[in-house]
Amino acid sequence: MPAVFEKFGVRVLYPENWDLIDVDGESTPLCFTLQSKETAYWTLYIYPPGHEVRPKVKEIVEGLQAEYKEVEVIPVEEEIGETKTKGVDLAFFYLDLLVEAKIRTLRTPSATLIWHYMAESREFEEREPVFKAIATTLLQTQVALPE
Repeated sequence: MPAVFEKFGVRVLYPENWDLIDVDGESTPLCFTLQSKETAYWTLYIYPPGHEVRPKVKEIVEGLQAEYKEVEVIPVEEEIGETKTKGVDLAFFYLDLLVEAKIRTLRTPSATLIWHYMAESREFEEREPVFKAIATTLLQTQVALPE
């Protein structure tokens, strides 16, 4: 049975053996992270409507480039369910491991959503359906930012 995160106007289902960490409802952006028992994690940032996504995506990418140096970055558009998202796919090496990551963005009338997820490549391949399922449940809710 999946666990449920329901806060900040969003509702997501996630594996019950994952941990909910880094919940920040005090500042902008509102955010939370879901962490597997291995290397995978999925993080959501919730901004007010109309927030520019490019600077935040650039910030996440630059943070990874500063830490891991050679990061391959590929701009993409992806349809999740019936929702079109934009973002980037990333790949880099850490020690002897290939790490894959994805950043996706969506602007709605009520919020700007940016989520990213990452894992070592073997786990990423195994967990990608879970990552997409989490995003699908997110996109089925109407975000209502707290006043």
